[in-house]
Amino acid sequence: MRYIAPGAALLAASAFSSSAVAHVSVVSAPSIANKTGIVELAVPHGCSVGDAHLDTLRIEVIIPASLTSLRPVYGALGNVAISTETTETGTVTKLIWSKPAESDLGDDTHYYSVQFRARMPNAPFTKIALPTTQYCQHGEEEVSVSWSDLSDSEHDHGSTASANPAPMLMIYPARAPGWNQYTTGDDQHLHDMRIFNDAEIVWWNDAAYSSNPVTQAMIEADADVSTLSEIHNNATFWVKY
Repeated sequence: MRYIAPGAALLAASAFSSSAVAHVSVVSAPSIANKTGIVELAVPHGCSVGDAHLDTLRIEVIIPASLTSLRPVYGALGNVAISTETTETGTVTKLIWSKPAESDLGDDTHYYSVQFRARMPNAPFTKIALPTTQYCQHGEEEVSVSWSDLSDSEHDHGSTASANPAPMLMIYPARAPGWNQYTTGDDQHLHDMRIFNDAEIVWWNDAAYSSNPVTQAMIEADADVSTLSEIHNNATFWVKY
């Protein structure tokens, strides 16, 4: 199949891929720059202590100053405590979801998620870390797991190489159905094409990427098109949603 640059006809299949992960991660729909949206964090497992696998009782999420107008969403973990910088400013610095000790399920049998509503910064193609701590009860002792490692945070889609990566929120530019033209900033280098997994296809110069395996196989089979694996700074490229 021959691919033609944006502006002419092009055949592409759309696909949205997701994968189950053990660490706490962002699983919500794309967050759009300068817009208000819901951020959802998945908590797929409880805490492990030796052979014991424990139910989650509390989740604490550190909120960066770049996220504003915050409102937490009531969920399975119950009431939300809101920590602020000062009473005067009301700037939210931490959200704490917790359920009473008597609601402890004992074993790690349930998947949890926590959500909050916020206004995103006007900073497309930037990442925001949401360091999260997960708490469980082990007998008389409270144990925790800290998901706060930023050592691999240069990866655009969040880290899977680190044992305890912090959840990473990617901020996207505004989009419309069909072709969208974007330009990266002076210090932006996109090197994880998974951030475009909800797009039909991405084009930069003579290179293309698609999360759809059939479309990607067609890209790889075309001698005139290379496989897109990264986009440099100050680059103008096309994305079809």
